[in-house]
Amino acid sequence: MNPDRLAELEEERRFLLRSIGDLDREREAGDVDEHDYVTLRDGYVARAAAVLREIEDGKAALPGKRRRPRVIVGAVVATLAIATLAGWMVAHYSGQRTESSAAAPLVGDEISQQLARARVAFSQQDSNTAVDAYKRVLQLDPNNVEATTYAGWLIVTSGFQSEQSSVVDIGVGQIRRAISIDPTYPDAHCLLGVALARFVQAPDPAGAQTELTTCLANNPPAEVRQLVGPVLASLDPTASSVQDSNAPVTT
Repeated sequence: MNPDRLAELEEERRFLLRSIGDLDREREAGDVDEHDYVTLRDGYVARAAAVLREIEDGKAALPGKRRRPRVIVGAVVATLAIATLAGWMVAHYSGQRTESSAAAPLVGDEISQQLARARVAFSQQDSNTAVDAYKRVLQLDPNNVEATTYAGWLIVTSGFQSEQSSVVDIGVGQIRRAISIDPTYPDAHCLLGVALARFVQAPDPAGAQTELTTCLANNPPAEVRQLVGPVLASLDPTASSVQDSNAPVTT
C-alpha cells in the first residue's frame, strides 16, 4: 500500500475513535438524542472497523514488521473462532427472516439480504464485506441484534490482531449494546465472554465466566460449545461440568 494512503487511513482511524469518544460523552451529558446517538455511533463503529481492516491489510504488505507471540496466538484463536462461528451462523440463520420484514416488507427484504450477505462473507472470512453488510443493516435497523453483535465481534478480532486495544474496547462495547437490546440473544453472551477472556487488554475472568455460563445455559450448538467450553474451563475448571451437562447423551 502507498505510505501516503496508509497515513490517511491512520488519521481517519484516529478521527473516528475520537468521534466515538466525544459522542459517548455527549450522550452522558444529555446533549444528544438517543436515536441520533445510536445511528451515529453505529456508523462510526462500522467505518472504524473497515478502516482498521484496510490498515491491517496495508501493513501486512509492508516488509520487516514482526508481530509479538501473544498477537500471533491471538490471531490464530480469532481465526479459529471465526471459522467455528461462521458454520454456526450459516446453519442457525439459514432461511430465517427478520422480525421487521412483516411490518415493512421492502426494508425487511433488504435487511434479510444484507444479513445473508454478511453471513456468507463471515464464513469466508471476508471481514470487509461482512462489515459493509452489517453497516447497511444498522442503517436500516439500528437495533438489529445480530448485526450489532457480529459487527462488534469483527471489531474485537480486528483490533486485537492489529494491537489496537482501544478498538477492541469499542467492539466489546458494541456487543454489550447488543445484550442491552436483547438480553436473551445467546450469541452476544458467547462472544462477549470469549472477548473478555481472550482479547481485551486487561482480561476480566469473572465477567467472562458469567457471560460464558449464560451462553452455555442457552444450549448452543455443539460447534459453539466446543469453542466456549474450553475457555470457560480455563477460567474455572469446575465449570467443565456445565459443558458436560449440556452435551448430548449417547447410548
